[in-house]
Amino acid sequence: MKSIFKYISSALAVAALGISMTACDDWTEPESIDQNYGDISSAEAYADYLENLRAYRHKKHKDVFVWFNNSESAFGSQGERVSALPDSVDVVVLQNVKHVTNQMLEEMRSMRVNKGMQFIYCISFASIKADWTAKCEELAAKRLEFQATEGEDAPIPAELQDPELIDFISEAWTEQLSYFNALGFDGLMAAYDGKTTNYMTPAEKAEYEAQTLAFLGCFSSWHARNPEYPIDFMGKPQHITDHAILNDFRYVFLSGSLTAISEQMLSQVYLNSEGAVADSRLGLVASIPAIDQTEDSKTGFFANGEWAAAGLAEWTAAHEVGAVGFYNAQNDYYITSGDYTNLRQFIQIVNPAAK
Repeated sequence: MKSIFKYISSALAVAALGISMTACDDWTEPESIDQNYGDISSAEAYADYLENLRAYRHKKHKDVFVWFNNSESAFGSQGERVSALPDSVDVVVLQNVKHVTNQMLEEMRSMRVNKGMQFIYCISFASIKADWTAKCEELAAKRLEFQATEGEDAPIPAELQDPELIDFISEAWTEQLSYFNALGFDGLMAAYDGKTTNYMTPAEKAEYEAQTLAFLGCFSSWHARNPEYPIDFMGKPQHITDHAILNDFRYVFLSGSLTAISEQMLSQVYLNSEGAVADSRLGLVASIPAIDQTEDSKTGFFANGEWAAAGLAEWTAAHEVGAVGFYNAQNDYYITSGDYTNLRQFIQIVNPAAK
C-alpha cells in the first residue's frame, strides 16, 4: 500500500518521544526515538528514522502493548487505523480477530516491515468455556426434543451428548489458531483468570488443574513447535497452581490491574503475583477512558479522578516490570482530536527519551 508522508519541521523533529502529532487520512508523521534528527525533510532522513526505530525495539525499555478495538469492517476515520498509533508502541493486541480486513492486513504488514511493530490477538479461556456452556444448553434442549419424540427410554445418540470440556478446549483452540495461520500474526496471547483453589475438594482441584493445563498447554505446545513466535499471558497467575507453565510466556500481564482504582491497588495486584515470574516479565495494564464519558464516567479512572493509565504509567516508571499495557487505546485518538496525546505522554513517562 502506497503512503504519502508529510514531514515535520525541524522544531518538531527534535521533540521527545511523547510529543503529539496530528494525523490525517493518507499520511503519518515520525516521532523521535532515543535520538534527534534535526530535520526529517527527506526520504533518506526518514529511512534513517525507521532504521533507528526498528533498532529501538531491541534496546532495553519497557515494552508497550496496546489493545486496539478493530470492530469496524472498513476505515471510517484514522482512529480505526493501526497506522495512526504512536510509533513507540511495541505490540498491538487486536480485540476482534474476526474483523481483520484486507485494508488492515496491508497496514499491519507495512507497520511490521517498516517500524518493527508486532501484531497479536488473544484467545480467552472464559470465552471458550462460555461457548461450551452454551453448547451444552443447546444439546440439553435437543435431548428433550429427542425424548419427547422417541420416548424417555430411547438411547441418546452420541451427537446429542455433552462434549467434554477438555476436548472442547482443544477444538476451540484449533479454530482460533486458524486466524493466526490465515492472517499472519506475530504471536498469540492467552487470557486466563482462573479462580482460587483454596476451597476446592481434591476432585474439584484435580479437574480444575486439568482444565488449566489443557488450555495453557495448547500455547506451550504450539510455542515449542514455533519458537520464533512469542506467546503472552493475561490473567491472574496466583490462580495457577504450577507457575512453571508460565515459563514459556514472554510477558505475564496482570488482569487485576484493569480494575485498580489507585496506585496502592496496583501495588496489591503486583504483590498478589509474587513468585509467578521474574519482575522483568510482568506487565500491568489500564483502560483508556470511554469516548463518551457522560455515558461511562468510571472506566479508565482512579477513585481520585486521575486517569488510570496516567497512574499506571507513574507506577510502572518506578518499578522494574517489563511491560505496560493500555486497553481500548484507540479511544485516546478521539478524545485528543487525533493526536493520541495522552498515550504519547504516558509512554514518555514509562520510557523517557534519551537526553
